[in-house]
Amino acid sequence: MSSMFQATIIGRLTKDPEQKVPASGNAYTRMRIAWTQRKDEPGYIDATLFGKTGEIASQYLRKGSHICIAGGRIEWREYEDKDGIKRQSYSITGGDLIMLGKKDEEDSGASAKPTLDASDDDIPF
Repeated sequence: MSSMFQATIIGRLTKDPEQKVPASGNAYTRMRIAWTQRKDEPGYIDATLFGKTGEIASQYLRKGSHICIAGGRIEWREYEDKDGIKRQSYSITGGDLIMLGKKDEEDSGASAKPTLDASDDDIPF
């Protein structure tokens, strides 16, 4: 049984994203996101991004990256583990990726946004 909702989640990656290319050729990228639920208790959710968004995630994000996935589908499923215990699993699929910065950049006070070093003549618009 599964249920789908759209949601926005902000958190940090628990490990580097993993890009997969199945035989169909439609690449996707999986990652695990941690966030603070309540009273500093961590929550975790798996995320899957497709196409160009997934490629960008696997190229630029690393463990500890601070991200937002907006408009993704939240999927819920219930299953039995190998010991016969009923478990629930949540994941977020698709959506827009917003890179908020890396942990080391935030800790050092450096800006997470790139700066443009160009004169007015270099800008095409």
